Amino acid sequence: MRKSLWVSGLALAATAVLSSTGTASAAGTSMSTDSIFNVGTDIQAGTYTTTTALSTCAWARLSALTPSATAVLQTGGAVNGSASVTIQSTDIAFFTTGCGTWNLQVSTGSSSLGSGSASGLLSGLLSGTGSSS
Repeated sequence: MRKSLWVSGLALAATAVLSSTGTASAAGTSMSTDSIFNVGTDIQAGTYTTTTALSTCAWARLSALTPSATAVLQTGGAVNGSASVTIQSTDIAFFTTGCGTWNLQVSTGSSSLGSGSASGLLSGLLSGTGSSS
């Protein structure tokens, strides 16, 4: 029940952020707020890491600025307060919530902690369903 409430709350937050018309203000190499960041405008492509994630951290690489699950390229969350993701130059945007401050790394490796596919957490949130494990 508690996980269901958490997923419902996160779904509402994701929908609100994805529906907003404004853009996030961030330095080109870091993200410190929960928002959607436009790749190439708000942030640079590359590998980002965070070590300050909350237990409710969720992120997604997006192919479009739409609240549709089809726009989700990859999703993930935090493992022990840390996460890593490689944002491609072909991505349109990056969504983050509860993940703390993301910083661009000098090395651009291709691994990512807590990553999933488009059928992952954000996809379930956008469709109004969530998986419980």
